[in-house]
Amino acid sequence: MTTSDEDERRAFERLLDAARREAPPAELREQVLDQLAYRARLERIAAAPSRRRGYRAAAGALVLLAAGVLLVLFALRPAADVPIAAEVSSRSSKPAAGSAAAPRASVAAAPLAVDPCLSPAPASGSEPLIDDFEDGDDAILPLEGRLGFWRWPREIDAPGTAPALIPVPRADASRANRFAQHVKGGQLVDWGATIEFDFRPACYDASKYVGVSFQARGPGRIYFAPRERSVIPIAEGGNCQADCHNPHVTKIELDSTWRTYQVRWTEVRQRGIGKPALDPRQLHSLAFLIRPEDTPYDVWLDDVRFLQH
Repeated sequence: MTTSDEDERRAFERLLDAARREAPPAELREQVLDQLAYRARLERIAAAPSRRRGYRAAAGALVLLAAGVLLVLFALRPAADVPIAAEVSSRSSKPAAGSAAAPRASVAAAPLAVDPCLSPAPASGSEPLIDDFEDGDDAILPLEGRLGFWRWPREIDAPGTAPALIPVPRADASRANRFAQHVKGGQLVDWGATIEFDFRPACYDASKYVGVSFQARGPGRIYFAPRERSVIPIAEGGNCQADCHNPHVTKIELDSTWRTYQVRWTEVRQRGIGKPALDPRQLHSLAFLIRPEDTPYDVWLDDVRFLQH
């Protein structure tokens, strides 16, 4: 083998060693293994002197291919010093609906996620309290298999940066009722703002209950939206492919003093004609929507719970 052949082989070996050390993402692992198998076949071809020239040309092409694989690995590898934010998508944000990157044509499609509604988390109907905010954190109460975290997405936020929503002291606090959620903001012009949380897993069966009640106060109005998976895009954990972000809603006229509101599943509607009724067996999230025409806004929320029969 000539010195030039040997140099190409050494360069090729260095590229492959670097590829192995980089531990490629799962979706590229199979491609790298295919290239290793191809290299083994070329080495067998190279063993025949009459085909040395053909090996040299193929090896040179494979060096370029391996270099391309490494560039993809470096591009897709997450930076070690960049933290991954929790809850990176806003379920009611239009920009977030298109925030997922388009799949690369050269990468095999990932297997479909298991539908959480095949084994939903069912409520027993005996512990209706969702959150009274007295624990002072952003998590809903872990009752009847419910998990979730409160967020406050607004149209002024960059996609995927909805802040966690932490309770604050009530102005009329008592020993039994010290904290509530509070959001306040200026004029909005696109889709508005939201107080929300997602159920985890994203298919909660609340059919043992007939609706939701909550306390609220503030000028203006909000819209209460129990959201099914069918209105949430696939990229955001739902199964919607058309007319997404069109949840069942009902309008709530607020008052300057605290009032208790009750909303039954039968009272919420989607925009459009002939839309189906809400299916409480497949809840993805609960949201309190503030539309642009109702801004500026100053909304307080407390004692969110399911309504029993």
